[in-house]
Amino acid sequence: MRRDYYAVLGIAATAAPREIRQAYRRLARQYSPDVNFWDEEARSLFAEIAEAYRVLGDAEARGIYDRFGHQVAAGAIDPTRRGDDVHASLELSFGDAARGGRWELDVQRFSPCADCDARGHDGRGTLCARCAGRGVHRRVDPVAVTVPPGVESGSQVCVPGEGSAAPFGGPRGDLVVSTRVAEHPFFKRKGDAVHCEVSISVWEAIRGARVRVPTPRGEAFLVVPPGTTGGQTFRLRGQGLPRLTADGTGDLFVTMGVVMPTGLDERMDELVRQLERLMPLAPRERLERYAGGAG
Repeated sequence: MRRDYYAVLGIAATAAPREIRQAYRRLARQYSPDVNFWDEEARSLFAEIAEAYRVLGDAEARGIYDRFGHQVAAGAIDPTRRGDDVHASLELSFGDAARGGRWELDVQRFSPCADCDARGHDGRGTLCARCAGRGVHRRVDPVAVTVPPGVESGSQVCVPGEGSAAPFGGPRGDLVVSTRVAEHPFFKRKGDAVHCEVSISVWEAIRGARVRVPTPRGEAFLVVPPGTTGGQTFRLRGQGLPRLTADGTGDLFVTMGVVMPTGLDERMDELVRQLERLMPLAPRERLERYAGGAG
């Protein structure tokens, strides 16, 4: 019958992680095969000590052992146990988010210990100093991340198998990358739709025009009809951002601003007056009914 792991290490069930490590190191030195070459009993004790530490030295396995005992705890350190997911963030420009692409991130995660080949000891039972017997240690690794077009701030990209490695040779968890997209000085995003403002001259507003308009991934031409007014909005279908959860692309909404001429000389003023006589307008005609607050 197996002895209680706490009894094996000679510690209380409330021992802190540091006490567990200290107890293991003390006993490992005492019963190490390197010291007790021909003592089979010492070898057996050392194996028992190593097993106790592998469970009690792992917070998750220790918790399971405290609740269910040896049988379940043995499975808690199974090499097939998956490591933890790692979360990271990626800063993107508006254009990068629109196009998508591949970036390399420096990710802090637990990786298999090369000094002990992820075993936690040197093969003779001596505790690995680099990983403190866990078989993994924290380090920064470069990881390639492929970001799909159309992500926005708060989007999450999962990279399977690039999280932290589990202790004692277990597989890695996933890397979860949250994107942060910078604001753009011209485009304003609303989901997969994009809004912008484009100015035209008063002459283009009167006569109509064909205007070149920037888009998130290039440019397009907008046909402005004669008589366009300031504040009028036109839709360019399929010129917005790619949809993340469905096929297709959002739309680009272009709001027109009309630029008026300034600094008129006498000749230009006369030409404007002639135009006014040819094209008379009464833009405030409807306001007369409200004079004096009349309803």
